[in-house]
Amino acid sequence: MAFNARERSGSVKRRRGFTLIELMVALAVIATVAATMFLRGGETAAQLHALERRALARMVAENAVERSRLMRLATGAPVPVGTARQRIKLGSREWVVATTTRRTSHGSLRRLHYEVFAVEEGREVGPIDELSAFIGQR
Repeated sequence: MAFNARERSGSVKRRRGFTLIELMVALAVIATVAATMFLRGGETAAQLHALERRALARMVAENAVERSRLMRLATGAPVPVGTARQRIKLGSREWVVATTTRRTSHGSLRRLHYEVFAVEEGREVGPIDELSAFIGQR
């Protein structure tokens, strides 16, 4: 068997592993993916917070409608026309419900409009949700 002179002298090296450039490119790709996932995670958390806040605000508004209906049933009197604000707690948060009650063309029917504000750091934010309802005298 004849050997090449270069092979005998050991000057030919077998390539093993990755070059420095290949490692740097792989690291850059991994860093880009990690940064994107990190930013997306923050966006997802913000979206989840907003969704939770809207869902709780809707519950606050629906509870306010039922409270008005129950008060009407308990007193037997029509819902008074005007505006009112009420601070309540739900879901370990504070909320402000602004209610505007108006007459309708039907004498015994009232239109109630509710606006729900979140209380964050001592100030009202919103309205987060709005809801209208009609309550009759019967």
